[in-house]
Amino acid sequence: MDPGTGCGDEDTGTGRGDEDRTTASADDGVWSSDGRGGRRRFLRSVAAATVGGGLAAILGNRDIVQPVAAADLARREAGTLDVDASTDTDAVFPQSVMSGGPTPSGAIVWTRLSPAAAARNGTLVCQVASDPDFDDAVVSRVVPDGRFSARHDHVVQVDLDGELAADSYYYYRFVYDGTPTRTGRLRTLPEPDATPDSLRVAVVSCQDYQNGYYGAFHHIAEEDVDYVLHLGDFIYESANGQYTTPGRRVPDDRALSLPSGRPLAETLDDFRYLYNQYKRDRFLQSTLERHTLVAGWDDHEIGNNRYWDYVTDAPVLPAKRRGRDPEFAMDLTANGIQAWVEHMPMRVDYDPDADHLHDQLRLWRRVQFGDLVDLAVTDERLFRDGPPCEEGRVVWCFEEDARGRTMLGREQRRWWKEWTANSTATWTVWLNEVLTMPLTQGEGWNQIEFLHDAWDGFQHERHRLMRHLRRRGPRNFVTLTGDLHCAMAGVQHAHYGEFGRGDRGPRVGVEFLAPAVSSTNAADVFSDRSWWDRTDLHDLVREENEHLSFVNWHEHGYAVVEFTDAEATYTAYAVDASENSPDATRRELATYVVPDGRPKLRRRS
Repeated sequence: MDPGTGCGDEDTGTGRGDEDRTTASADDGVWSSDGRGGRRRFLRSVAAATVGGGLAAILGNRDIVQPVAAADLARREAGTLDVDASTDTDAVFPQSVMSGGPTPSGAIVWTRLSPAAAARNGTLVCQVASDPDFDDAVVSRVVPDGRFSARHDHVVQVDLDGELAADSYYYYRFVYDGTPTRTGRLRTLPEPDATPDSLRVAVVSCQDYQNGYYGAFHHIAEEDVDYVLHLGDFIYESANGQYTTPGRRVPDDRALSLPSGRPLAETLDDFRYLYNQYKRDRFLQSTLERHTLVAGWDDHEIGNNRYWDYVTDAPVLPAKRRGRDPEFAMDLTANGIQAWVEHMPMRVDYDPDADHLHDQLRLWRRVQFGDLVDLAVTDERLFRDGPPCEEGRVVWCFEEDARGRTMLGREQRRWWKEWTANSTATWTVWLNEVLTMPLTQGEGWNQIEFLHDAWDGFQHERHRLMRHLRRRGPRNFVTLTGDLHCAMAGVQHAHYGEFGRGDRGPRVGVEFLAPAVSSTNAADVFSDRSWWDRTDLHDLVREENEHLSFVNWHEHGYAVVEFTDAEATYTAYAVDASENSPDATRRELATYVVPDGRPKLRRRS
């Protein structure tokens, strides 16, 4: 099969995932250039009661919290505000504060009141200043009590867009009847035409609360980084240790009990409970207080290995009881999405009046850091097809390269191609959920893929993206990935020997993976650490996958990536997740450098 035949870079081909889908025709689009797709017209023409449409109706009928613009709030002069720093801030604001969705003129700031405090019907003020003592307040506004009610889980989001100066640090806090939150620090983006000298970001993902501690976040809080990029799995939907290390008992101080009594989250209260418990962790709070977040999601925010069934036009949650029941999966997915929107202050498009979920929530977006870095966040769960093979089948699976299988959906894929083709920044950076590079054994027709949940299970679409990069790609393309619970660095190629070819094609970019903060990795499964010395799994993986320069499967931690005009530098750090201490051991695993204009890796340490 010649991959160049009948699968051009334009999204006009046939095959499942394009015109062949009858229940949800991707030919009508998911998101059109004006932000709303033709799918709405299609659904109206066939039925208003599809499951996907029903899911949109569920969310549309809910009072989902939306950021309130600071400009719409009443002013409260700073001099008239009584602040008593001796009061118990944790009793009033148990989840502290966080900021996200930065723009050149603001960010979204977030907090949550305890139900007991909110019941007092007091006055809540949002303050922003250029100094940590709030002597020079630039914003001081009163938040109406309807904005932190029980129907919103007492969550508050204030959008400061239009209020602040570009490329600047600010300090913020909320004050409720004299009790202040801890002080947060946010950073606005540079203007799109600015020329920053550098951008330094921390990259994190996969923080299973029950499988380890968050010492990594203590170190990230101390890092001199501009922003934190979160690649997903902010929460795990489990309260019974389902995703923790086999045979390991969940520590008492990490015990969870969902309101529904179920082992996996199902209700809105379940998902809210998980976010509230995770955000009580002091080390996580320290990072969220100190650094502004740019975040996407992965699967565990709703359900492990979730996907969209285009036949039933419904989400599927294979790890959940009744997860293949469209009605049940629909309601559960709505609960997970609502909690994510409440607790992750990200700048995403939400249209409560849309007729289909794929039109209602647009997670994919672009964030520009001047002319240095042009970053895009994609959504690789809401539109993706199911697995290519039956569960557990690896060797005898032949559908990974099936034409029309999609992870992005047609409109998002088109948007991605336009973004990469038109990006003029020095570094074009993809915030990607799952591994793009193959992890395989063998070559050509004898090649076996091991990660069908990653891009290895969507080879035809991957080929279209990689070939697009080869033909119309930007100056430097860097992919930052989570999900796999390992540190990794490698080179992206045009086709990796797919479709019967023996070569990998030209280089088109590089990919860096951050290790999991705490989620189960290979060393957790193989508890005998001396086993690593005897077999050296890392070298075995690289021998079969020559595009990989570095692999480390058995450390938790995070990564830091720095961009300058001359190079991009990736450093992976290991942090002991067994220590619930600010002194949790941290050490450098590896540093790799990518020179401007050349998709190649050079190890620095």
